[in-house]
Amino acid sequence: MRRLNLVGALIGVAAVTGLSLAGTLRAALPGAEQIAFEVLRDGGSIGHHRVSFRRESGDLHVEIDIRLEVKLLFLTVFRYRHRNNEVWRDGRLVAIDTETDDDGEAFWLRGRAMKYGFVVEGSSGRFLAPADVMPTSYWNPRTVERTRLLDTQRGRLIRVEIAPSGLETIAMAGRPVEARRYKVTGDLTLDLWYTAAGEWAKTTFEARGAEVAYARKGGAGSLAGVEGPVRAK
Repeated sequence: MRRLNLVGALIGVAAVTGLSLAGTLRAALPGAEQIAFEVLRDGGSIGHHRVSFRRESGDLHVEIDIRLEVKLLFLTVFRYRHRNNEVWRDGRLVAIDTETDDDGEAFWLRGRAMKYGFVVEGSSGRFLAPADVMPTSYWNPRTVERTRLLDTQRGRLIRVEIAPSGLETIAMAGRPVEARRYKVTGDLTLDLWYTAAGEWAKTTFEARGAEVAYARKGGAGSLAGVEGPVRAK
C-alpha cells in the first residue's frame, strides 16, 4: 500500500454557481485552531490527519501531523508517519520542512522563498519552484486553482487537473453541510470537498483497491492566512 498516497497522492471554494466565499477569506486567526480528520480505510479507522494553525510575528505557522497504521488481525502490515511545518506570509508559502516514514522508507523536504523563486531540496534533489508554489497539504482552498503542486513527501512538482463536480450534502464533524466536490486527476487521483466558507471538509481516494476517506472531526478553520476571493476553475 504505497504511502496510501495522500501527501502528494495519499494521503486546496468556490465563487461559483450556488456558492460564494462571502467576499474575502479572513486572514485573522484566534490563538490556535485545528482541522482534524479520522482516516478510514473501507470504513475502518487507520489513524489521523491533523492540521494546526498559529500566528507568530504576523506569519501563519501550519503544523501537519499524519499517523496511519493498517493491521491484519494483530499484526501491523503498514505504517505511515508524516510531519510537515509550513510558514505563510501575505498569503504565500515562505518555508516548508517535512519528514516522512513511509513504512520504513524515509523522505525529507526543505523549501525556502527567495527573491527569484522558491528553492526546494530533499529526497528528490534540488530545484527551483515558482514563487507562488502551493503544497499538497490541501487545507488551503486555493489548491483547486492550481495545475502544479509541490509534493510534500517526495519534494517534486506534480501536474494536476482540478475540476468542480457539483454541490453535495456531506457529514462534517457530525453535522450535515453543503460542500463542493473537486475531482483531481493527473499525477494525483483523489476527490476534495470544500464548504462555501473555504473549509476543507472531506477527501477520498483509492489505494490498492480499498477506499480511503477523510472524515472531519469537530471544529472549523481552514481560512487562516488565506486572503482574497477564491474562484473555481
